[in-house]
Amino acid sequence: MRRLKTIAALALAGLAGCGSEDDAVTLVPVSGTVTLNGKPMAEATITFMPDASNKATTPGADATGPEGNYKLMYKNRSGVAPGKYKVVITPAAPKPAEVSGAFVNDPYMAKLAVDSARSNGGAKKEALNVKGEFEAEVSAKGDVLDFDVKGKPSSATTAKR
Repeated sequence: MRRLKTIAALALAGLAGCGSEDDAVTLVPVSGTVTLNGKPMAEATITFMPDASNKATTPGADATGPEGNYKLMYKNRSGVAPGKYKVVITPAAPKPAEVSGAFVNDPYMAKLAVDSARSNGGAKKEALNVKGEFEAEVSAKGDVLDFDVKGKPSSATTAKR
């Protein structure tokens, strides 16, 4: 019986040491800054989608901080595998307009106030339609890649190094 317990314990220990193929992929750090017409783009989503020709397929993503900074993650690990990527940057949805406490009991006036706030925030509504698409290549050492999304929805440029 003691021998059976030892064999079972060794088998479990062996299984615990087995990782997935994803653990074997070498990731390199990728970070940078995302801007919209030269100004930091906060709360945007940046996604790196690997090219089919890459040796390892490690899609990475992050949300930008207040200064537009990002640091790619792949399955809770920092970085992505070296290779070519399509980069998609999507701005955060605008925050809904708040209704003044004076209009809480008056739905008509509350709707007017919200509609007015939305029409005055035209730049925010326009930014929602902006989407940046880029091509980037991640080197074997990792990279700092900055992207500037232009105000026109169909705009695309290349990554700055």
